[in-house]
Amino acid sequence: MKMIRTKKIAGLMLILLSFAILLVSAFVYEDQIKSVTQTIQEIASITVGPGDLDTIEEGETKISTLNQILDVTTAKANVYLHFDTDLDGQSGNYSTYQIEVVIDTLPGGSTVLWDVDDVIATLTIAGPDTSSGVDLDAAGDWVFDFRVTSTAGEVTSDTPTTVTITVSAESTS
Repeated sequence: MKMIRTKKIAGLMLILLSFAILLVSAFVYEDQIKSVTQTIQEIASITVGPGDLDTIEEGETKISTLNQILDVTTAKANVYLHFDTDLDGQSGNYSTYQIEVVIDTLPGGSTVLWDVDDVIATLTIAGPDTSSGVDLDAAGDWVFDFRVTSTAGEVTSDTPTTVTITVSAESTS
């Protein structure tokens, strides 16, 4: 009689242990499928063309400044700006085509080590995009200039060129 009772208790314990394993397995599985996503929003698309930069002769190097070409207002701190261009398509027209993104105005409260007129990103034919982005550490109004340095390659006739720069923002907080 005592043996039957021990078997019943052992069986009951085994069933309870099975349910406990099922519950833990279900919790672990649910925890594995949780994911976090973040949206990157396009905030501007800028086109730089011949009208903005004037004409350039074959072999000539020009430096042009496009003042206050980009104004970004952030509602919160820690926003990354990404610059994506089609500069790599200009390799046949230019031996040098470089766009420096320069700070014109910083918001109060920024603790970055930049100052007005500092270059925060450089876009070139070989490196047309900013992969890691530019960290805007404070909320407020950020204004940027572009300083464009170009050296025209060899051409057979007038060659109008256009570069498109897409600016997107990603929140990190």
